[in-house]
Amino acid sequence: MLDIGCGQADVKKYLESDTEYIGLDYYYTSLNWYDSLPDIYGNAMQLPLADNSVDTVLLLDVLEHLPSSEKCISEIYRSLKPGGTFLLQVPFIYPIHDAPLDFKRWTKYGLQKVLQLYNFEIVEERVQGQPAETSILLLNLALGKLLLNSFRNKNPLLILIPAYPLIVLIMNFLAVVTTVIAPKDNFMPFGYRIIAIKK
Repeated sequence: MLDIGCGQADVKKYLESDTEYIGLDYYYTSLNWYDSLPDIYGNAMQLPLADNSVDTVLLLDVLEHLPSSEKCISEIYRSLKPGGTFLLQVPFIYPIHDAPLDFKRWTKYGLQKVLQLYNFEIVEERVQGQPAETSILLLNLALGKLLLNSFRNKNPLLILIPAYPLIVLIMNFLAVVTTVIAPKDNFMPFGYRIIAIKK
């Protein structure tokens, strides 16, 4: 299993003990952003792997950080064995993160098009987040950022910090209740997850 953009390799703890795991990340991000090192340093747009050499590739919240996502998809196709599995996850309605390396947001239609272009067969698509969940997520993140900036600038909004956990709890409760009661609607997800197979 190849985990591109592995970061702290959090995925590893959920795998069976006999899974051969290879974590790959940039030298710069590994050195400056994470406490752990990948198994190999590399570039997602030029994978240091042989053709048809891996069974499974994970690309979790990475595609939006690549200046040429199509090159990455092409490289994944090249590296996967025929019938190999590609698990892709991307944010959609989500704040800028890991700046300045945040270049793009994908719709499921854009993902479908690029995967079909590189001869992947999509076997599963999941929308992440109903409208209420996405809205509350954004509100929680915005409030957290506002309080963090207030703390840094010694702003009077600091008085809200003790109430923050309660506010988040109430907002999350509202998101859960609204999501259960409201009809399902996929127009406003915070992300997408796709499983595809190399033909």
